Amino acid sequence: MSSFTEKDVQLLQLAYYFVSDCQYQFISTREAQDEIWLGNPKHPEYPIIRLSQTRLSTVFFDKTRILKIHQAIRNLFRRNCDLLDIHLSDEIVEDQEEQIDLVTISPQTVSDPQLTAVFPGIDHAVQPIQDPQQEYDRITQKLSELQRQRAHSTQKKSPLQPPKATMILMGICIAVYLLSLVFTFMFKNLGGSGEVSVAVAVLLGGYYKAFVVGANEYWRWLTSAFVHVDFLHLLMNMMALYNMGMLCEKLFGVRNYLIVLFGSVLFGSAFVFLGSGNVVAMGISGGLYGLLAAFLVYGIQTRILFQPQLRTQFLLILMINLMISLMPGVSLAAHFGGFVGGLLISVVLTRNDSWAQLRKNTMVALCVAVVFIGLKTVEPKARELDAIYPGTDRMIVEMLRDLHLDFYGDHLSKKMVETYVGSSL
Repeated sequence: MSSFTEKDVQLLQLAYYFVSDCQYQFISTREAQDEIWLGNPKHPEYPIIRLSQTRLSTVFFDKTRILKIHQAIRNLFRRNCDLLDIHLSDEIVEDQEEQIDLVTISPQTVSDPQLTAVFPGIDHAVQPIQDPQQEYDRITQKLSELQRQRAHSTQKKSPLQPPKATMILMGICIAVYLLSLVFTFMFKNLGGSGEVSVAVAVLLGGYYKAFVVGANEYWRWLTSAFVHVDFLHLLMNMMALYNMGMLCEKLFGVRNYLIVLFGSVLFGSAFVFLGSGNVVAMGISGGLYGLLAAFLVYGIQTRILFQPQLRTQFLLILMINLMISLMPGVSLAAHFGGFVGGLLISVVLTRNDSWAQLRKNTMVALCVAVVFIGLKTVEPKARELDAIYPGTDRMIVEMLRDLHLDFYGDHLSKKMVETYVGSSL
């Protein structure tokens, strides 16, 4: 005697239609056994579908649970959309629920004829069943074969797809590092190895407050992220960038990933400018802390960080990075600024409806922070230099002239003389 009813098999028939003809995937919810959840984040109208054997009246009593699952999947897909809730029934849909598009379907009818325009052939997806056990075995076998084919096709197309934007960023950082080695060797006679390395870092775009203040080179707030003149520093940052970048680029998309990364770099540089003296700073660490903050926001939004194992792992990574920030020679201001920037920007970029008010408040906070940084940046006190290094300046100017960039060297010389003459030092 078969353990499957006709409706059990018809539910699978309908699921097979969406999976085979409409590119949907099964979503495991570990909830009720008389329903199937399907997802296709690329579908323009219905990224999320629920198939159910129950009568329409059950939706009213089960609405809280259904919408909770729907919200979790929406957060995962980062899509604002209603739920298409299809019931195996010949009932007439009289009233619709908020956020839920109710449809009934049977071998004879589809309650919403317009659905056939969105999903051609759906009116023939459910068929009468003669032998439920035999039909169940046939459909499950076809589903298994379809899943195997898709998995094989995906592996064949891209067995390892590296994060392109991250790889380009890493390539730039490595290229700048190699160039720094060339310049350090070229100009080794200008001074000690440490002095030459610092000058080369500034030459290649590193943050140097004297040039930012004296020559208004605020572009160094961004370009400093790509500068590394120490191999260990480069290696640690590239390993972190690859791991965090690979994850965040996939989760957020290239555009939002780069917005968070570069926005965090700028915030980190701004904190260094306002909180530190005339220092030379370099490295993409501020951006990495911004990505860490963005992943924290994502983990809270999707509730994946409420899983004990993932939460413990994330806290461990956070503690390790905090300990690194407290080490000598590491800019705590850049790391803290990058984390704050990443936190604000990533909340603004969320698409979770339940976070709408938080998103608005964070947008206001972000605008206030940008205006505050802008106003503080132009204040005379913020532009004061606690120390000057004319030897480093002269070395950089000599390098520029040796590279036949006299116009830039002369420009810097003029600007720095004007700055130092007006300085109280």
